[in-house]
Amino acid sequence: MRRRLARAARIAALPILLLTSMATVAFGDNATTAANRAVHTKETALQRIQRSVARINQQASTPEGEAIVVDRMSSQLRITPEALRSQHDAWSLGYGEIAMVYGFARAARRQPTTPESVVERRRMGTDWDVIAKDLGVKIDTVASRLKRQEPPKRKK
Repeated sequence: MRRRLARAARIAALPILLLTSMATVAFGDNATTAANRAVHTKETALQRIQRSVARINQQASTPEGEAIVVDRMSSQLRITPEALRSQHDAWSLGYGEIAMVYGFARAARRQPTTPESVVERRRMGTDWDVIAKDLGVKIDTVASRLKRQEPPKRKK
């Protein structure tokens, strides 16, 4: 008796499945949900920078990780570890944000810029897009430079 009911239920569901698959074929991408379309949007350079900042800050969240981040960043930015730690304390920024500040300051083309001036502009509430435009910086350039300062990816 149960087998007959299960078979009858499968047979009754068959037209619904057939109609659903036909609708997907007929309407193509329009049959997908808005959530699926949102996943396929291209990530902006500023979003890539923010993701890199988060990775650097995540690694620096432990004492061992902080030592690794400070060593890597100080060699890449060509500043002493002590200077990097003092900027971290004085600016009240994470190491990822410090890397971002240096990225913008060193990529500036219109005027010589120091990391301190970038921090000051940020504290005044200026958006990163505006800072980049004023300095003549391509945000893609900063994103690629910041990517170099991320922790290496783990092999799975």
